[in-house]
Amino acid sequence: MNGAGRITMAALFGLATACGGGASNDGEAGGGAEQTSAGGEEAAAVWADMSHEQRFQYMRNTVMPTMRDLFQATDPERYADFGCTTCHGENAQDVQFSMPNGLVPLSHEQIPQVFQSQDPMPQLMTQQVWPRMAELLGEAPFDPETGEGFSCMRCHATAEAGAEASAADGG
Repeated sequence: MNGAGRITMAALFGLATACGGGASNDGEAGGGAEQTSAGGEEAAAVWADMSHEQRFQYMRNTVMPTMRDLFQATDPERYADFGCTTCHGENAQDVQFSMPNGLVPLSHEQIPQVFQSQDPMPQLMTQQVWPRMAELLGEAPFDPETGEGFSCMRCHATAEAGAEASAADGG
């Protein structure tokens, strides 16, 4: 795995574990991760070098407020209680905040329609959440020509994988 791949994997691992324990951790002492995202590779390298406590603080102080503001601006009632479980699922702690977990599965065939939709939620995801989350992780948004970058499938399971999991579970 090349250096960029290691940084990406470290960033994903950190994102998956960074929420710590949700609301019960709000009183934890700070870990010194006072920086906000600088975007680009620098943020990913900083993220990769963060301790668990620093990742928790980064998620709490930077990622969570940013995403909460975006979601609440689109649907304040639905996202009034925005928190770790909004993205990481109701069983976030049980699965160590791994992603994807609990978000609506997408099929690769749906992606172009999502990007063309005029509905508020797809517009929020494609125009604000997806590019901003990529920036917060220090990654470029997905480039269909190269097949590289931060994509919808980082947070959403594929519909195909969900069907395979259901079949494996006897469903």
